Amino acid sequence: MSEKKVTIKEIAQNTGVSMGTVHRVIYGKGGVGEETRQRVLAEIERTNYQINTIAASMKRKAIVIAVVLPKPVGDERFYYRGIWKGVKESAEKLKTYKVEFRFIESEYGQSQIALELQKLFDNELDDINGIITLADDDETVLWLKRFQKQGVSVVTVSGYGEEHGCTCNIRVNHETAGQLAAEYMESLCGEKEGKYLILTGNQDIYSNRKYADGFVRAERKLGNEDKLLLLHGFGMNQIEEPCKKVLEDEQISGIFSCTARNTYSVCKILDEMNLKKIPVIGTDVFLELEEYFEKGILNASIYQYNVEQGRESVNILYRYLASSELEKENMIMPLGIVMKSNYQYYIS
Repeated sequence: MSEKKVTIKEIAQNTGVSMGTVHRVIYGKGGVGEETRQRVLAEIERTNYQINTIAASMKRKAIVIAVVLPKPVGDERFYYRGIWKGVKESAEKLKTYKVEFRFIESEYGQSQIALELQKLFDNELDDINGIITLADDDETVLWLKRFQKQGVSVVTVSGYGEEHGCTCNIRVNHETAGQLAAEYMESLCGEKEGKYLILTGNQDIYSNRKYADGFVRAERKLGNEDKLLLLHGFGMNQIEEPCKKVLEDEQISGIFSCTARNTYSVCKILDEMNLKKIPVIGTDVFLELEEYFEKGILNASIYQYNVEQGRESVNILYRYLASSELEKENMIMPLGIVMKSNYQYYIS
């Protein structure tokens, strides 16, 4: 015979508080003294009370989650197509619950996502319970803090939201990603003459900066500082001309790109210049790189599990809004090196 499940009413009676107080403790709401909170939590643990999320979802109002990410077109498609895929897969599985998703595919792009958040704050603040978005630059962080002050829960992907009080931040460790790229670069090019060209991306974006720094620090520890050529810029329009000049003027033994769009751009440049013997380590895996894996232009790419980040962002935020369940405030995803023999398993 199964054990009888304890109820909120019984917890309230056993602790001498109201059912409303028990409810506030269970769901992490304010208005409860610390002594009372601890007494209720102790009773919850003693009785092994478990929240029935499905039953709760039948009683409450619909949860509204806004997903604010760059529209996966142009240069933004290389990385954010995978994020959106993961988000929508998890959202589809939740459609039988009382949860509404508002998918906002921003035209502003990664570096200006704060403009989309400002519009959301001005027009829909009272309607939403949670947001999934980025936190990868100072202006975006300011808007996310405003949302949180108004009681909106925020889960971020691919940025550094845990430094700014978000409910949960999901990302890879970009410093480690840079070190991983440096380690593999040494296995490919360590004995060769020439310099390493590092495409650093947009240095106003936290993740780009930390990623490039991880690579540079690892190479400096190996005594290779004189081999490093850093080229700042984000996308073909910004890197094409300086990149071609470096390739014409310098002896380059290896190339590392710490962004998806620069990975695609430098592969295209090398193909057009018929330079197919310079080892290239890129970032992310997407359909447009298939050609360069097959041609041997792209030797390897660091996979950041962007599809999985999208899936987890939905699952974590929903669980938190439905039941106050939060395993951790910072989820670090694994890293992988993808090459010609296995890229097809990772393409998004």
